[in-house]
Amino acid sequence: MNGVPNALVWADQAACRGQQLDDFFAEAKLRMEQAKRVCASCPVRSQCLAEAFRAEDPSARFGVYGGLTAAERRELAKRQRSSAPKAATAAPKKPRQPATCGTRPGYQKHLREGTEICGPCRQANTGADNRLRRTGTTKAAR
Repeated sequence: MNGVPNALVWADQAACRGQQLDDFFAEAKLRMEQAKRVCASCPVRSQCLAEAFRAEDPSARFGVYGGLTAAERRELAKRQRSSAPKAATAAPKKPRQPATCGTRPGYQKHLREGTEICGPCRQANTGADNRLRRTGTTKAAR
């Protein structure tokens, strides 16, 4: 076995294998550009970049991985976060049920549609109005 963990077997095919790795972690722009040129022809560039995102601390990015500098990886991560679909934090809303007769929403539906208001709807609306006057809300006490 080559001593590389199974998850990093791709690293044996990396273009940087056997290279002076100081160039990949240099502060000098010229050395970073040289490192990026090595990455440009690398057959496992995407795996390297994915490993960098998986393993590195976002607050301490450093060096060239997958052909991108720390600043470029930071920007890419930011773009990916903003384009990712937002996770639903609340339970999805149930679809609205149609208003039924004998309720205040049923009464309001009659008004919207211009249909004759039935007795149960009229009574439900009167009860809701009375509660509103007494308690400040149309909701019935439970």
